[in-house]
Amino acid sequence: ENGSNSYTTKYNTEGYFGRAQYDYDGKYFASASFRRDASSRFHPDNRWGNFWSAGIAWNIAKEDFFTAEWMDLFKFKASYGSQGNDNIGNYLYTNTYYLSNNEGRPALNFGQRGNEDITWETNTNFNIGTDFELLKGKLSGSVEYFYRLTSDMLYFFSYPMSTGYKGVYDNVGDMSNTGIEVALNANIMRRKNLRWDAYLNFTHYANKIVKVPEKNRVENVDGHPGFISGSSYVGEGLPINTFYLKKYAGVEPETGLSQWYVDRTDHSGKTYRDVTTTYSEASYYLCDNPIPDLYGGFGTSLSFFGVDVSLAFTYQIGGVAYDSGYASYMASPVATSLGRNFHKDVLKSWSADNKASDIPRFQYGDIYTAAASDRFLTNASYLNFQNAQIGYTLPSR
Repeated sequence: ENGSNSYTTKYNTEGYFGRAQYDYDGKYFASASFRRDASSRFHPDNRWGNFWSAGIAWNIAKEDFFTAEWMDLFKFKASYGSQGNDNIGNYLYTNTYYLSNNEGRPALNFGQRGNEDITWETNTNFNIGTDFELLKGKLSGSVEYFYRLTSDMLYFFSYPMSTGYKGVYDNVGDMSNTGIEVALNANIMRRKNLRWDAYLNFTHYANKIVKVPEKNRVENVDGHPGFISGSSYVGEGLPINTFYLKKYAGVEPETGLSQWYVDRTDHSGKTYRDVTTTYSEASYYLCDNPIPDLYGGFGTSLSFFGVDVSLAFTYQIGGVAYDSGYASYMASPVATSLGRNFHKDVLKSWSADNKASDIPRFQYGDIYTAAASDRFLTNASYLNFQNAQIGYTLPSR
């Protein structure tokens, strides 16, 4: 019996927007905007949100008192405003059900629980910085400080499976991002038939959960109230998606079994850290921060006699990621793993002749060989060769 299915989904937005801009003599600039938006992704009682912004700029280089001839542009700018986010699935504000075949009879099954109270996530931004251009355009760029407050953050809030559903989308609190952005553009060489340019940009920021509502404070880990979400912990004072995992303690030398850390309490009530080979007994801990220290891009372009060549790179420094691919390739085989690939590191696994290995024994049916832990957290730094391009422009003749 082959099943068949179909579905229809609808997403609708409605908005009203107004903006005013002012420019006086190319020196002083001002702008203001206001918008009111509605989204069908929220309950009718919570569909509308109001968002606004205001900004100013001052081109100091055009003032009579500014005498630095080597600086062509020096603009101060500042802005403050908000915008809404409804980037979640449809119909999450209501309970949904689906039909299934129960021995030839139609059955109605529970799909997901809705939350009528969810509404717009609001991102409020404060930016202040400068735009500049030096030496007749040979060097230009911008430097900007930003503070971004995300209020009523939309996030999936997990419930115990004993409730009959996994959880609901909710507005789970406030989050801040504070940092600096720098963008530089350089004209390295400029001749009649030759031009060489380069660019570099980078961003550094710190992320922190500022507030978790009382209703979402179901855990308190190391003094941070919040909640668990998969392998992450969302807690006040912590970066979002801080890893919350069991900690790998190496290999038990005589058996080759994996070990993990566990917190125990002695007869006096004092907590101490021990190790265990029983995965279910191991404790969970706050682990590393996934937020990078720095990220951005750089590149260069060269044009000569109609030929143009360009290269572009992106990069990230710092932060961690869970390498689930490596974990799956390091798992021991089981009855259903026919045709699977393995990583070459399994050849370094513990054995009677290799008891000093930090990789547990590779034994059929051992489902804990690659169990989730901080063992598989890896440095997320990267350099990405994004693209290369070469072209030729035919002369106009």
